[in-house]
Formats: sequence, C-alpha cells, structure tokens
Amino acid sequence: MAISKRQGYSPSYKKKELTGDDPYSMKAAPKGFLQCPDCHAVYHRKRWILPGTSSTGSSRSTAGAPKKPTRQVMVPQNFVCPACRKLRDGYAEGYLAIHWPDWGTHKAEILGLLHNEESQARHNNPLERIMAIRTRPDGADIETTTEHFAQRLGKHLDRAFKGRITYQWSHKDKLARVEWQGPKRSVRPRQKSKTSQPKK
Repeated sequence: MAISKRQGYSPSYKKKELTGDDPYSMKAAPKGFLQCPDCHAVYHRKRWILPGTSSTGSSRSTAGAPKKPTRQVMVPQNFVCPACRKLRDGYAEGYLAIHWPDWGTHKAEILGLLHNEESQARHNNPLERIMAIRTRPDGADIETTTEHFAQRLGKHLDRAFKGRITYQWSHKDKLARVEWQGPKRSVRPRQKSKTSQPKK
C-alpha cells in the first residue's frame, strides 16, 4: 500500500512498543537496571535512554522534606539493546530511497541533514539509528532501525528540499519503505536581501 504526501499521511498511530513475536522485543529482557555494552544506553523504567539524559518520571524532592539516605546501589546488567542487535544482524525496519539527478550538488548537504536528525533522535530515543547509507550516482539508499524513523527522515528531507515523497509499509512486519524524488529544478540556498543604505 503506497500513499503520497498530498494525502496527509501521519505515522503517529504507529508509535507503539515492539510486541508479539518480534525477536527484538524487550519482553524477554531480564528485570532490573540494564546497560548496553555497545552503545552504553541504559534501560530503566521500561525505556532506553543515553547516559546523562534525564529520564521522564524521575522523582523530585519535596520542598521542606529532607532526603533519606540510601545505601542501595543499582549495578547495571549487560544487555545488548534492540538497536545494536539489529545492527549486528543487519535487520532493518525502515528504508529510505533518495532519487535526484542533482544529487551530486546537494550530497553533502543532504547527508549532513540526515546525520543531524539522527543525533537529535538518539537523544530522545537511542533505538532510532541509521544503519547504512549506500550512495548512487543519482541518490542514496538508507536503512534505519525503526520504520517510523525512516518516515521522519523522509519528512524532514522533503520539507527542506520539496520534491515528491511516497510511503509504503507493512503493519504486520513493522516495515516501512519511503521514496523521495527530488525537485526537477535545482534548489538554491536563500540569499539575504540587501539592505538599502540610508541617504546622508
């Protein structure tokens, strides 16, 4: 099933945890505080976060109430996170294909946009990663760890350069394929308007 950007497709309904027979589900994970030995992300309160990132739902001290000393030290258990397991196995759930005859002119700019978006996404969800980027003379093929991350990359790419974007997905296999066709005309960076000098 394919749908174009003009039909107003929104992937928000697909924001759900891995369930069912998904081999990368956290259902079989040991209980307690976990840490991935590959990317050092930690699993706490049913979510993966990067070290130094504030976890949602953290307890706040009550005003006027002194904190009680605690001797409990949480020692993390080594457990490879789903994203790193997908990288090891080469198991991608999202595919983004870029087609643009003017690819050579905008290659560095597009790759920078994709990597910046990945950095921001990993801050909120370490499981959203770019697995591979394979360039072609007229574009590139990108693989991602999640289906909605490929959709978001395509959305940001289309917002920056326009063109035409289509989505194709499988709800059963949690797989998404996004194709972006660049505009026919070359996109030029916006130039600042010249300010007129006041007459003396």
